[in-house]
Amino acid sequence: MEETMTQKQALTTAQKNMLDFFQTHDVKYVAEDGVYRNLCTGETYTGRAEVGAMLHYIYHVAFDAKADIKNYIIIEDKAQLEAIIRGKHIGEFMGIAPTNKEVSFPVCVSYDLKDGLIKEARIYMASDVLMQQLGSPSAASSQKTTFLVRDIFRLKFGHFREAKKLLDEARSKQMMPEAQNMRILTDFTGDSYRLIMEEGFEHLADYELSLSSSMHEEEWKKWYEEFKPHVESSHREILKQIG
Repeated sequence: MEETMTQKQALTTAQKNMLDFFQTHDVKYVAEDGVYRNLCTGETYTGRAEVGAMLHYIYHVAFDAKADIKNYIIIEDKAQLEAIIRGKHIGEFMGIAPTNKEVSFPVCVSYDLKDGLIKEARIYMASDVLMQQLGSPSAASSQKTTFLVRDIFRLKFGHFREAKKLLDEARSKQMMPEAQNMRILTDFTGDSYRLIMEEGFEHLADYELSLSSSMHEEEWKKWYEEFKPHVESSHREILKQIG
C-alpha cells in the first residue's frame, strides 16, 4: 500500500510540475544538472541557466512566440509533448536577420523525469519547415522530395473561382499541412473542373506529422466546412520519386 501511494504521489507531482512547465517554461522544474538536447542541430544545454537562456531566446528574443500544445503524456518518470510553435520572427536566428514573418512549426519533446523534475529533454523540431518560412535560400536549395502527395478535388460546375479563393485563403493563413514544397494545379487539357493540391515530403512520417499539426485546428475545420460544398468528389494519390 505504501509503495502504491508513493507511486501515486510521484505521478501527481510529475503531472503538476510538467503541466505548469508547459505553460510557463519555469526552469525551477528542470533539475540543477538537467540537460536539453536539440537532436536536429546537435546543440546541448546543461543546467538551469543554459536551459533557461535557450528557452528565453527562442520564445522572446528570436521569436515572439508561444507553444500551442496539441498532445502530451505524463507518467512518473517520462513525459512527451507535441506542440506547434507560433509567433513572429523578431530577432536574429541561425544567421537570419529579423523578418517579422509569422511562423508556425511543429515540435516534439521527450522528457526523462526524476523526482518530478526534468532530468533530460530531447527536442525534435521541423527546422526545415521553419527555415523555409523564414525564406532561407539554403533551406530551399537543400530540400529533398521523395514523396509527392496529391489531393485531387473534382469541383462542381461553376464553383472553381470560389474554391480557388478558399484555397488561397487557407495558404495565406498557413492552415495547410507544412510541406517542403507545395503548388496548386488545375487542368489545361483532359478532365476539367479539378483543383489539385500537390505537396512534397522527404519522408511519409513528415506528411503524417503535418496532418496532425494542422488539420485538427478549429480554424481549419471551419474552413473545410466552407470548402466541401464546392466539391463533387475527391481522392488522394501518394507517389514516390524513383529517379
